[in-house]
Amino acid sequence: MKRYCLTSLMLLALVATAWSANNKRQIILHVESPPLPYCDSHVAQKLKVQLSRKVDLRVSLAQEINGMLPPLPASSYDLDSLLNWGQEAGGRYLVLVDIDREGLKRKKTIHIPLIAHKYENVGVIEGELRLIDISRSKLLAAEAFSVEMKGSKIFQATMDDDINDPDLHLTAPDKIRFFGRMETMLSEKLVSRIHALIGGR
Repeated sequence: MKRYCLTSLMLLALVATAWSANNKRQIILHVESPPLPYCDSHVAQKLKVQLSRKVDLRVSLAQEINGMLPPLPASSYDLDSLLNWGQEAGGRYLVLVDIDREGLKRKKTIHIPLIAHKYENVGVIEGELRLIDISRSKLLAAEAFSVEMKGSKIFQATMDDDINDPDLHLTAPDKIRFFGRMETMLSEKLVSRIHALIGGR
C-alpha cells in the first residue's frame, strides 16, 4: 500500500511538472537601442531577467533564436510579417522595445533672479513599446515610454550662470553606474506594464 501511494505521488508530481512546463507562456523579446558613447546598453538583459521572474513566463531574446529562423522583420510596424515570424518561432507574445534616445541633458531647475541658479544633469531614455499577442494575431500595445533620472547638480550665483560648468560633468565610471541605474528603472517600468497587459491572458 505504501509503495502504491508513493508511486501515485511520483506520477502526480511528474504530471504537474509536465503541465507547468507546457503552460509556460513564451515571450520573445527584441530591443533596439542606439549606440552609447560611454557604455553598452543592458536593457535587453535586464528586461529578460525581470520578466523571467514570473513563474509562468519563459523569455527568449530574438537574437538567441535568429539562427534557426529568418531574421526578425526590420520594421516594428509590419504586423503580418511579425506575426508570421513569431508563429514560426513558437512564441505566445512578441515584445519589441525601440529606444530612440538614451543620454544626458543639462537643464536649469531653479532660478532665483539676481541671486542663484541650479543646474542639473538629467538622464533620459525615450522610445516605444510594442506588444503582440501572437496566438490571437493581435497588437496589444503600441505606446511611447520615457524615464528621467537626476544626476549631478550645482548651484551658481547669478553672475556665474554657466550651463557648461565643469562641476556638472560625470566621470566615465559615474556615467556607467548612472546609466545602469536608469536602465534598471526603465526595465522595472516596462515589466510592470507588460505584466499588466498579459497578466490574466
